[in-house]
Amino acid sequence: MQEYTTEEIDRRFALLKQYERRCLVDFLQQTEAGHAPLDDVVSHLQKQEQTPDDRKKIATALRHRHLPRLNSTDMLEFDWRSGTVRYHGDELVEALLESTPETHNPMA
Repeated sequence: MQEYTTEEIDRRFALLKQYERRCLVDFLQQTEAGHAPLDDVVSHLQKQEQTPDDRKKIATALRHRHLPRLNSTDMLEFDWRSGTVRYHGDELVEALLESTPETHNPMA
């Protein structure tokens, strides 16, 4: 693994601070193609919640909060026209996720 500056590490921690973002990146890593329609991401997040929010609330949070934040990096891109989320990879994020036991369920 390459060496990272403190700022790069802090930025990744800030991005992964929210459970939904960790879950989203983990989900996209697991997809064979490295991308998924937003609707599939919403379904996945809804399944991960102990008390699932409605689909519209999850989709709104993704579109207005989580995807813009992750889209500002090179690891992920959201195509507004097609509604597709594409994961490009990030070695540091993946290492951090591997060491995070609650990626799949915040209540576990």
